[in-house]
Amino acid sequence: MTSNQVYINADTVTMDTDQPEAKAFWVNGSNFLAVGSENKVRRLAPADARIIDLEGKAVVPGFIETHNHLSYFSLTLLMVDCSPFANQGIEDVKEKIHDRAKDSGPGQWVIGWGFDDTLAEEQRHMNRSDLDQAAGDNPVLVSHASGHLAYTNSMALHIGGVTRDTPQPQGAEIHKDERGEPTGLLLEPAAIYLVANHLPKPDVSVLKATLPEAIGRYHQTGITSVHDGAVGMMGQGSATLQAYHQLEAEGRLKLRVYLTTMYDMYDGLLEVGLGRGFGSNYLRLGAVKMFQDGSIQGLTGALSQDYYNRPGHRGQFIMPQGELDDLVAKYHQKGLQIAVHANGDAAIESVIAAIERAHKIHPQADLRHMIIHCQTASDDHIERMARIGIVPSYFVNHVYYWGDRHESLFLGPQRAARIDPLGSSIKAGLRFTLHADTPVTPVAPLFSIHCAVNRMTRNGKVLGAGECVSPYDALKAYSTDAAYCSYEEDLKGSITAGKLADFTVLSENPLKAAPGKIKDIQVIETVVGGESVYHAN
Repeated sequence: MTSNQVYINADTVTMDTDQPEAKAFWVNGSNFLAVGSENKVRRLAPADARIIDLEGKAVVPGFIETHNHLSYFSLTLLMVDCSPFANQGIEDVKEKIHDRAKDSGPGQWVIGWGFDDTLAEEQRHMNRSDLDQAAGDNPVLVSHASGHLAYTNSMALHIGGVTRDTPQPQGAEIHKDERGEPTGLLLEPAAIYLVANHLPKPDVSVLKATLPEAIGRYHQTGITSVHDGAVGMMGQGSATLQAYHQLEAEGRLKLRVYLTTMYDMYDGLLEVGLGRGFGSNYLRLGAVKMFQDGSIQGLTGALSQDYYNRPGHRGQFIMPQGELDDLVAKYHQKGLQIAVHANGDAAIESVIAAIERAHKIHPQADLRHMIIHCQTASDDHIERMARIGIVPSYFVNHVYYWGDRHESLFLGPQRAARIDPLGSSIKAGLRFTLHADTPVTPVAPLFSIHCAVNRMTRNGKVLGAGECVSPYDALKAYSTDAAYCSYEEDLKGSITAGKLADFTVLSENPLKAAPGKIKDIQVIETVVGGESVYHAN
């Protein structure tokens, strides 16, 4: 079969400013060779090219998800689903934990993910007693939906050596009751790792089995590229890199992966001469990853003002300012891109200040440092990010999933209306991207675009109408600007002759659909490098 394919009758949103729309395009092998009118493309393509009539369907560049946890998400497919999407509350979770423990046998770890106390019908955290009742003869660890909290039972705490006398880790908390005993709730990585470091480590064969299934689910949503957001956490970095590398070598890596790697693991890669950009069009070493706070819904995000529902509490930094300053300067001086997790405005200020300091000490051009989530950025933060070229990756799904509770519980009405300030970023000329942070929320670019355009909460309220953006600007955040933040704007992000043939066929054009219906648009087909990797039945 010819490798030349000509697509006609397409309502194509190219995201190429020199040619915003097209009716046809020619794909040869893994690249676009011509884009434009049907007459132009047919004239340029070989006579034996395969003609594919899209019958008026919409085509957009393949979606690029710029902060996600693909490798971890693939492992959740083996865990107990404790998320609010599958459970009403704690009793449902306990039943699932009990069933898994029974199937596994005494002494075997039971691992769950996705519990959200603010969506559970009991409206509280789980504790060691809950999990002891569910599986007292098994060590249990359940991660919170935010990824910044975890719940453990007595056996797991014992294995981790966590007692009333265990000192509080820096930037984290072992929650204790009024008698000083650990409740089973662990907040932030330094506390969670006390137990999680004892979990059985998945080997390469497990990841090679789970990653293709996870990638297939991403294809169903139109995604062609992803940033794997914290490779190296939980001691899984080596196996993750090997699994990706082997899948690519076997021709089974059908998604383009930009590896955002934890700084301690990155140091090891630097020692053998690797750095940002090393790799291929399918697997590339990306940014150095750090954390400077936690989750606002977990009350661990670092705010400059008190939490609305907890006077006197503002969260805390993961690292002291001096330590962050030194790390940022270290990698900045080496010319490496840095991606720092920061949700609260105090943490955002901390990160921007560290990057500004690094620029002053070691002037560097065009490093495109990223702030991940950047949920409560102020106008001053936005102006400073634009000035020095920081690219925020906004977790706009917060508006839908937690917007109502940000308003009533965590931040209060005024601050909640400002979360994920996309409209303000557009006005300031700040480039940004969007993401779903899967498995924190389900991967669904069209839903994230819908959130950016409509800012509708679960309860049907528009939260901060002034921060809504146009469908075009939201699509930019999943295409051209997403490619820009990984230095790949010359390779992908638009449907342009010479670029990689990554595109998504949709049932309707998101720029023409009713704004409230963008989330209902269906993905018909996903194509990566000219290869169809998903087609709806």
